[in-house]
Amino acid sequence: MDNIQTLMSRSSVVYSETEIKNAIQHIADQINHTIKTNDLYVLCVMNGALIFAGQLLPRLEKNIQYHYIHATRYENAITGGSIQWLVKPPADIENKTVLILDDILDEGVTLNEIVSTCQSMNTKEIYTAVLFDKAITKEKSYIPNFIGLHVPDQFVFGYGLDCKGLGRNLPHLYALN
Repeated sequence: MDNIQTLMSRSSVVYSETEIKNAIQHIADQINHTIKTNDLYVLCVMNGALIFAGQLLPRLEKNIQYHYIHATRYENAITGGSIQWLVKPPADIENKTVLILDDILDEGVTLNEIVSTCQSMNTKEIYTAVLFDKAITKEKSYIPNFIGLHVPDQFVFGYGLDCKGLGRNLPHLYALN
């Protein structure tokens, strides 16, 4: 079984913690400027967006309600499968302005499903923010409102993203070589 030291030895840093935190501040500035309502219902997509949400929420100049959702295509795998809902959005998002936070946008399939589910629950408005946007060759099925950093089309981990269940706690973003 791989351990984090082995994974890091086969990887390189894509973005440092400082670069990531600067991107999070930029997202916060954009959200504060763009979303006009003072009341915002934030949904954090688990598990990957937890660290992103923890860094972003204190920077938002809004009255925040917060909840988590869990829709996954990956679990501990490297490639995505069908979407599985582990925790659906709460019923009280009805008539609310919702901000969905996700860690990374690959093809956009999961985020598209999350947005569709929230729309079916009669939200007032929906915004989305991703910390990382992967540069893939396929057309994406969803484009978020706010993007932190663009990453190469490689497997990345750290800063909330895992590699086979490891590395979410790393302060930098790494790519497997």
